[in-house]
Amino acid sequence: MTMAPSRYLSAKEACAELGIRPQTLYAYVSRGLIRSETGDQRQRTRQYYREDIERLRRHKELRARPEVAAEQALRTGDPVLESALSRIDDDDLYHRGISVSELARESTVEEVAALLWTGDRSLRIEEFAGEARLDGISPTFIAELAPLSKVEQMQALLPAIGAQDPAAFATAPPHIHQCGARILRFMTLVAAAQDKTDSGIAQTLQSTWLPKRPETARLIEAALILCADHELNVSTFTCRTVASSGASLYAVITAGLSALQGPRHGGATDRLEALWDEAESANSVGDTITSRLKRGDVIEGFGHVVYRGVDPRAKILMELLEEAVPNSSELALAKTLTEEVRTRTGLSHNVDLGLVTLRRVLGLEKGAALLLFCLGRTIGWIAHAIEQYQTGRLIRPRAKYTGPDPRHASD
Repeated sequence: MTMAPSRYLSAKEACAELGIRPQTLYAYVSRGLIRSETGDQRQRTRQYYREDIERLRRHKELRARPEVAAEQALRTGDPVLESALSRIDDDDLYHRGISVSELARESTVEEVAALLWTGDRSLRIEEFAGEARLDGISPTFIAELAPLSKVEQMQALLPAIGAQDPAAFATAPPHIHQCGARILRFMTLVAAAQDKTDSGIAQTLQSTWLPKRPETARLIEAALILCADHELNVSTFTCRTVASSGASLYAVITAGLSALQGPRHGGATDRLEALWDEAESANSVGDTITSRLKRGDVIEGFGHVVYRGVDPRAKILMELLEEAVPNSSELALAKTLTEEVRTRTGLSHNVDLGLVTLRRVLGLEKGAALLLFCLGRTIGWIAHAIEQYQTGRLIRPRAKYTGPDPRHASD
């Protein structure tokens, strides 16, 4: 088996990678461009983060080829703007410096929203307390939306709700935080098919989806928290762009929902469900994977562009399921899928596998995996919108023209 590269480089390796002298390396560290930690205590050596070294090397190469810099930034994950919300490492994800493992096990959805929106998870946002109601929408209109998915219903109803909110365009704290809470609780009511609630987000979902199993609220809460933010994925970048125009938070979330419904973003869980059904009915899970690989199919639920190994969100969710329902046959099948895919492709599981496993273990309706992702990610969409509002800047990238040369009238 191929060993994963070390997370750290020695000073000699770092200098060789960047083509610099030790003095320059130390200067980069002092300027915060490269992080370092103590290595061998006896020899008083330091080790340097491979991630930072590789990022600086890429930037150095792109300076020599500026024509490809923007394209690579948008396609391969190089940073295109600054954010204080989330940090992705090879083996962990942090929200404002706190590991999502800690947040998923110890915090509520409302606390994580406060953390991402304000920087303080202990801050109480008033609109999360008391009763929330689905008011101001015609019952006839709601009935007409019944054939749509819950995500589509949210997208249809949000503009109507926003039109009735007198504070919809208030983008300064604390008004924007209250607006975010109203939106999140409204979307929860739609997801739960309820017209009112005085409970928390996770408790509202659990009381509707699994009314006789209150212990499952913690698993639902963890899933929502693990989906809260993941930097600039396509829906989040869409939300930031719309927010940069000064549009209301309702318009921002509606745009995020539009992006989420694209098959390359929110469609992975549905395709994974189909793979799961096929594997469940087959004599051999391994043969099912092999057959799909022979057809050239993408194996959904595995691999991620920003992680070299297991997606930390999936790892935590699978651990929580193992602790709660260790004898579940659905959990056993998820483990078999994970092993068979890793053996045949080297890919590790991602959050989509975790969400679909949760749905099946708990016996939730199909579509619940995407719905949990959507509700959790709305917390991050709101956080990015708040951060973008605070910059007061419009996101307006340029395009590289690749069409025919301009022709003049005399040509």
